[in-house]
Amino acid sequence: MKKVCFFLAFFCALTTCPAFSLAENTVSLLASGQALAGAHSQATLPFELVGHLIIVKAAVNGSAPDYTFVLDTGSITAVSKKFASRLGLRMEGICSARGSTGAGSKVCLTRLKNLSLGGLQAGDVSAVVFNPHFSQRAGIRIDGFIGSNFLRFFKVRIDYGKKLLTLSSDTAPLAPVAGGTLISIAEDWKNAFVPQVAARCGKEGFAASIDTGLCDPLSIPAEFLKSTSIDAQLYGNGAMASGNFGNLDQARLVRLTDLSLGPLQIGKAVATTQRGQTLALIGYGILSNFTVTIDYPSKQMLLVPNHGGRPMDNLYSAGLALSRDYAGNTVVTGVWNPSPAANMGLAPGDVITQIDGRPAKSYTLAGVQKLLFDTSIPALKLSVREPFGDKNLTLDKKYLF
Repeated sequence: MKKVCFFLAFFCALTTCPAFSLAENTVSLLASGQALAGAHSQATLPFELVGHLIIVKAAVNGSAPDYTFVLDTGSITAVSKKFASRLGLRMEGICSARGSTGAGSKVCLTRLKNLSLGGLQAGDVSAVVFNPHFSQRAGIRIDGFIGSNFLRFFKVRIDYGKKLLTLSSDTAPLAPVAGGTLISIAEDWKNAFVPQVAARCGKEGFAASIDTGLCDPLSIPAEFLKSTSIDAQLYGNGAMASGNFGNLDQARLVRLTDLSLGPLQIGKAVATTQRGQTLALIGYGILSNFTVTIDYPSKQMLLVPNHGGRPMDNLYSAGLALSRDYAGNTVVTGVWNPSPAANMGLAPGDVITQIDGRPAKSYTLAGVQKLLFDTSIPALKLSVREPFGDKNLTLDKKYLF
């Protein structure tokens, strides 16, 4: 098997820049794929929103559409090791991939003969084979990720308000919509076909990837802060996010003064940042305020504001980051300082044993995250196991800026 190092906006992505060692047949595999003619030219299907993750059912290699996938515009298509083994998929390459925190690992590549979502199909789709750590952390069982190397053949509309996903093979360019904004996108195989838009904050212009798999509104490289105007910031104690290959340490939460995406003026916007990161990412915290249409073939994106959007200039939170260990414990990995969590003395390594009177293990991690960020829930009652004993506390939420 050949080896190539490439960009991979992997899962809960806060990615780093691509680095390449080109091997001819592996490059061919990464850029492979073609749309397949079928009975459907457009399909609309419901999706489940688990936290910020878009969960859909898909068919692989002629199966019924009963496999569970995360739709992630910031990722290459990926399947779990268990899924690859069950389908007898052959490994065809090895990649040195970087994940959401800049940490890296070697991953295997395979090829899906056919991948179908809502009846729209593509063949010869390359896929990364990933280990089960993601499913364990997230607390949801998934077979894989549908990434932009599959989506690139279609118009993709994500209606966050109605939780509907529409795919279309129509090749006509997007038409303007009253109240909406058309934005040009760029994408290429070297970045796994992840769509990028031209963004700006103050005098700093940069390319930003559209990443539905990112929970935060925005993630930017720490280097951007040297020439970007911010009006407030918090510092992370511990790991404020976890990726497939490592944790996000030395993080900051900042509020930018004047973000724009192409011609769309966002204004103030909250962003996470870390050292070593070289690409900016636009995530759920911004995208969920819109019905998002990404027209991959015409290289356009349409953002139409929806009702009941969430604030992009602030974060209503307890300031707490959680993960699951191998024993299934819900562990504090980090806190923003200052925040309600920091004020209550929570620290990395503390174990949450109960949430509102229920065992923490009875929740999926995605369910816990939903409780943490639900603006209709102002406080949570927690039982916490610390190194020097147990305690009960009421953890309030507030806007952090």
